[in-house]
Amino acid sequence: IDRVVVLRDGVRLLDQQHAVPPPLIHAARTQPSTTAFLDALDESLLSTLRGRVYITESDERDEREVKKADDGTPLDTLLDKRSALRRETDGTARVYIGELRRAAKYRHPIDNRFVKTVCSFDVKDWLGRQTADAMPYWDRYDEGVFVGGRFAGSPMHVDQVGWSNVGKNFCGAKLLVVWPYGEESRDMFDALNYTLFTPPLREAERAALFRACCVALVRPGDAFVFSGANAHMAISLSTELSLTAYESFVNLNTTNLEAFLDTGTHRQYRQCRAQESMLEDIKLDVAESLYDLTLDLEDCLLEDKLLQEHAPVALELLRTDSSIRKHMDAERKRENSSICMGAAERYLNGIKETDSGDERERHTAAATGGQRVEEEEDEERDRSPESKRPRTDKA
Repeated sequence: IDRVVVLRDGVRLLDQQHAVPPPLIHAARTQPSTTAFLDALDESLLSTLRGRVYITESDERDEREVKKADDGTPLDTLLDKRSALRRETDGTARVYIGELRRAAKYRHPIDNRFVKTVCSFDVKDWLGRQTADAMPYWDRYDEGVFVGGRFAGSPMHVDQVGWSNVGKNFCGAKLLVVWPYGEESRDMFDALNYTLFTPPLREAERAALFRACCVALVRPGDAFVFSGANAHMAISLSTELSLTAYESFVNLNTTNLEAFLDTGTHRQYRQCRAQESMLEDIKLDVAESLYDLTLDLEDCLLEDKLLQEHAPVALELLRTDSSIRKHMDAERKRENSSICMGAAERYLNGIKETDSGDERERHTAAATGGQRVEEEEDEERDRSPESKRPRTDKA
């Protein structure tokens, strides 16, 4: 919160040099503009990629997104948007690509989980599985790549969720501006949200820059960390295109956790709040991670002393959220139920086959807490043409 930490040459130090597909890196380093970047990529590649494409006219501050063709048809892939972009720009407008990722999910080669990121290796992988999995949340599924030319970028905004971001700047240079968290910046944000500060600066923009708590220059090859809960803006500065990939995560720092818990409440700026369904899905993921972390602590499996020190405090704080607590308690109940059913199955498997049917039924009722198993009757109902209940496998 209220800081930007830059690791010079971090892309190399964190083994990220080869994470982005070579065609994207080559196009960013050799093409003079974002439209030329898209033109340099093969149609076969563009047809597999999605991204948000923004246009800001040379004399404007407000961006507009390329979403539909002239006939109103929604544009899906970057191949579709490249064609529309050729018709909508005259070469003077600033074009920025955000959230570039694959159109279809696939199994990531490192952990075999479903993802859409184009990156083959992340900071998450460099940290190692135990450290990364100890974080309450780490989003690789929707990891996005951002590409832009000089004075193009992301306008002042707050992320929909109050998480942290780790950026990897593969090409170009950009300026990252961060404003103080919370009420201190609310009036300024109300006046300038989604405004991209480009030269010549207006008086209100100049005054806003003096209110920033941190301004960081990110050079080619740098890695950096900041909180998306802060109002922030990123703008490309170099003549070379900037290409940056971001991973979002929730860490164990209590100040950052409090900002995460502010998500969706009155403390978060209303212009940027996540949809309730999206936030609930994220909290479900957080609860599952926290439950696993709880088990690791109970079994003394965490080797890192920092994790041992900070995890219990983080768990206590995150459990103050009613939704997270509810999901964690549900995980515990499911685990206990699974353990009981496993014990019952092992018990039944140990019964001699010479037992009579009545004796087996008594054993079954005892092992399952008195619940009578009626497999034959269930199977008979399933075979009946009048049955509307879907067939389910029994544990």
